[in-house]
Amino acid sequence: MSVETLKTGARPAAELAQLDLLSDELRADPYPFFAELLQSAPVLWSERHRAWLISRHEDVTAALKHEAFSSDRIAPYLESRVPIEDRERFKRMFDLLGSMLLFKAAPIHTRLRGLVQKSFTPWRVKALESDVERIATELSEAMLKRLKDGVEHVDLFSEFCAPLPGQVIARMFGVPVEDGALLKSWAHNLGMFMNAALDNPDRNERVAEAMTDLETYLRGHIDAYRQNPADNILSGLVQAADEGDKLDYDELIATCMLLIDAGYKTVQYSLVNGLLTLLQSPSDWHRFASDPAVAQSAVEECIRFAPAGNYIIRRADRDIEFGGQNIQAGSRIFIVTGAANRDPGRFEEPNRFMIDRQRNAHVTFGGGMHFCMGAPLARMEMKAALTTFLRIMPRLELAVPLGSLEWQRVLLLRGLDYLPARLASPDATAH
Repeated sequence: MSVETLKTGARPAAELAQLDLLSDELRADPYPFFAELLQSAPVLWSERHRAWLISRHEDVTAALKHEAFSSDRIAPYLESRVPIEDRERFKRMFDLLGSMLLFKAAPIHTRLRGLVQKSFTPWRVKALESDVERIATELSEAMLKRLKDGVEHVDLFSEFCAPLPGQVIARMFGVPVEDGALLKSWAHNLGMFMNAALDNPDRNERVAEAMTDLETYLRGHIDAYRQNPADNILSGLVQAADEGDKLDYDELIATCMLLIDAGYKTVQYSLVNGLLTLLQSPSDWHRFASDPAVAQSAVEECIRFAPAGNYIIRRADRDIEFGGQNIQAGSRIFIVTGAANRDPGRFEEPNRFMIDRQRNAHVTFGGGMHFCMGAPLARMEMKAALTTFLRIMPRLELAVPLGSLEWQRVLLLRGLDYLPARLASPDATAH
């Protein structure tokens, strides 16, 4: 399946530098713009966003590992964007954000990552697979029943993609499954900072409120698992905190919040983007549904072709020459993984969805010390959920014009909060 024909001629770099990455046009389809970056400006200073855009696969992989590109977004944000009078008001919020390993460098990052990775062992991920399949079965069968009962269409996002990761996270943390909706709400508001909702005027207030409520919720379960340990991620982190200097209280709370945010948002938008891709390609839908041998390559191609995010933010901690450009200390860096995933210098027919693609060195999960710890879990959830969904559900089709879909208005996420689908007409089910 091919996306819309990409432009063969790139606009001048000066024009590309003025574009708004959150414009309706680029949110709906950023890939022509990415092709222009790759063709004429692989390292570009964006005047609009006051940041460097790094897009070529080779440069992206180097930038993700480069020691001069820091992941700390908290201290620079406090210094440049938060008025002095607000720093005390939001102190708890920024204390917790500053304790997240996402924004830490070695050796603190190494210590925190080592503790969390113990919770993502292969056996623990494998143990969750049957839960994912069961949850996906229940959600898929409920939607199918509604369609058979005559409902015009179902919303694949709210009825499948959103509730599934919430229930999985609840099981991982050993909290009631019905609390998945609460976790979803908190993750949504927390993600306004984590995922760079740049133009939301009440962002800090909503993030601070969500973090306060989530901390109170977590504290109750932490106390319970301190008294009665169990085999889940939260209990394991509580044990690490109780063993002395391995994990302090703020790091414990912050790590839980980070895992909830990442485990929820990334998976739900990976699922909805993958389903949208398959809705547009009946032959790939059929092959994914009928050929188990193609499931893993299909998941990897969904993650490359239609990822839940196209950018990773870094900041230069010193002057550096990179990609032929002089980058000054303090400069923001937008590592454009979505462009790197479509680099013709790295991928055969990069703008075509190839369900059985074998050479797939995508960079969706990042790289270097900050490579996504939850990647094995995300891959498992995607494979188990999509395989189950396609096994149960007859061929569906998009229930609205593609151009009417509303994409997230945040920089670090790309996904839909509404994906209506209906039973496909007989002509659409032909392969």
